[in-house]
Amino acid sequence: MDGLILAAGKGTRMRPYSNAVNKEMSLIGPCPVIEYCVRAITCCDVRRIYVVLSEGKDQIFEFLRSGSDFGVNVAYIYQDMNLGKGTAKAVAVAEPWMNDSFMLVYGDSFFYPTDFFKDIAESHNEVGADVTIGAYMMEDHEGLGIVKCEEGKVLDILEKASDAEASQARVDGRYLVNSGPIIFERSIFDYIGKTDISPSGEYWLTDTIRMMIRDGKKVVAFPIPAKVFWRDIGRMEHRIEAERYFSSKMASMAGTS
Repeated sequence: MDGLILAAGKGTRMRPYSNAVNKEMSLIGPCPVIEYCVRAITCCDVRRIYVVLSEGKDQIFEFLRSGSDFGVNVAYIYQDMNLGKGTAKAVAVAEPWMNDSFMLVYGDSFFYPTDFFKDIAESHNEVGADVTIGAYMMEDHEGLGIVKCEEGKVLDILEKASDAEASQARVDGRYLVNSGPIIFERSIFDYIGKTDISPSGEYWLTDTIRMMIRDGKKVVAFPIPAKVFWRDIGRMEHRIEAERYFSSKMASMAGTS
């Protein structure tokens, strides 16, 4: 299995900060977020990682380089935004290099700890899934895709859900959201080719996955353990929450040593 990190987005929600610093290079503790992503993927013995970049993302290349500092081989794929924006288009550019199943991680996702990455990979293989979505419990669903499940099977992914739609998918007062990581088989590329442009003018991977669900493909959710902290640091308030969490975690560990 290979790894795929999506890092082509411009970080518009973090401007003006992201005008100077790629959002994936935002520090959480001593390391940029994308380093946590790389190290997380290596937890499941992946040794080849592709990073999707776009114009203006040189900082990521200069930091990761060949990947040798992290014990992996890192290669880079360019996404030309003039040919279509969105996560589905970002995955599409990787098709020539994906030989088998692959694990996708959003480059602005901060997970801690990350040992569950090995568990999600094992689960994907054991159940023979076409898609396995890492799903995280959140109290707030705003701006996040809600994963609607039944006995582990994904029935739908609700983007920009209304309060009424969200309430139907609520579990114990919280929402199961699409945080990633996501493991795909190569069949995903057949569906990406059929994915229509969204009202926002972008091509979304969630729309691709929903087509697979409608076609009866095996799309399952992997519930991320409650001990894990996750935030999409593409939002400044989430980056601050992640920094606060990591600082308190390190202080706690120092106090017990």
